[in-house]
Amino acid sequence: MAASAPGPSGGARSPDLAFLVSAGIALVAALVLVRNLLPAKRDLAETTRREETLRRDIEALRKERDLLEKQEEALRSDPAFQERILRRQTGMTRPGEFIVR
Repeated sequence: MAASAPGPSGGARSPDLAFLVSAGIALVAALVLVRNLLPAKRDLAETTRREETLRRDIEALRKERDLLEKQEEALRSDPAFQERILRRQTGMTRPGEFIVR
């Protein structure tokens, strides 16, 4: 009797094929993750830059607000400041003065 070679059983896979399929799935998963994470990283960097710009803008606005509050207080209480502002805006002079520009 001749010995017959064992044939592949219906749905069994060889260990090499199973490894290749697993490696392929892992590679596809890695590519999908990289494809999705790179734009997220870029968006995060852009958001961080925008946040820093907004923080600087807020600080500049706070300083401007403080200056305006001081000017408002001076307009309410400092007659010399009031006169200086009015003379600058209206171009008025005291008797005997003239404006040089």
